[in-house]
Amino acid sequence: MANWYVKRGSQTAGPLTQERLKELAIQGNVQESDLVKKGENGNFIPAGQIPGLLPDSDDGDEFETNTQSQSESAAPKKNNTVLIVVLAIVGGGGGLLLILLLVALLLPAIQGARNAARYSQSKNNMKLIGLALYNYHDSYSMFPPGGTTTTEGKPYHSWQASILPFIDQAPLYNEIDFDKPWDDPVNQFVFQQIIPPYLNPAIEDKVSPDGYGLSHYVGNQRVMKKNIGIRFRDITDGTSNTILAVETGQNFKPWGDPTSIADPSTIMGRDKKTAYRGGNHVLLGDGSVRFISKNVDPKTLKQLSIPDDGQIVGEF
Repeated sequence: MANWYVKRGSQTAGPLTQERLKELAIQGNVQESDLVKKGENGNFIPAGQIPGLLPDSDDGDEFETNTQSQSESAAPKKNNTVLIVVLAIVGGGGGLLLILLLVALLLPAIQGARNAARYSQSKNNMKLIGLALYNYHDSYSMFPPGGTTTTEGKPYHSWQASILPFIDQAPLYNEIDFDKPWDDPVNQFVFQQIIPPYLNPAIEDKVSPDGYGLSHYVGNQRVMKKNIGIRFRDITDGTSNTILAVETGQNFKPWGDPTSIADPSTIMGRDKKTAYRGGNHVLLGDGSVRFISKNVDPKTLKQLSIPDDGQIVGEF
């Protein structure tokens, strides 16, 4: 039995059996202005000129016999590429192929939406941390030390433990024995807890190998120094030009670890791993969060890291 072909604009569907072509016509998927031909060497003619093909045709018996005598007519009235592609796939029995095609088309959009949501969530986490630092300053007239240590230099507690009451974690904060180091067995349960605002949703690692809850944000050691809490008035370069904390993409530490502070230049830069393509979120001293390119000028990054060097920071 000869194969049939349907042409609409620049798209051609087929080969189709006569029965399949009739089914598509009955379903309304073949229009009067579509071009139809029988066999590989036949001429395309308007579907409306083939008796019996379309549902409103008068004589269905002549459908098989009259197609070869017709000449090819003008171009169709409109072009519907998507419909023709679907027609070709379904006509060839490619239902599975159609599903795979749709999945392939939708996946990038879904992935893009997920990445955008994660990006936004990480930015919001840093804003929440900034608000907590501000509230801490209101309560104690200074920012928390980056980390506390004993006179012998033994690590005790972190800045992220200090701001727990200001991120709705007061009950957990009250369970900490601040007379013991953060990793002392008496404090183990508290610091094993996962704190959502300290986690970037783009990063899978949430717990350290020894079971402590991680943080994906690091304090700027030039502002949050060991055993020293600085005040707003100490940030003489301006809060909008000074980094408080940085979103990191590697070397995660527990949120209770007092050494979870660093010079931003060791976290940001062209050769550094980032959670999001192209750069890092940073929390500035005025509470705003900026996404800074990994290609940022190292000189500019240094100026943003030091709160009182007297250098003017340009655009970044």
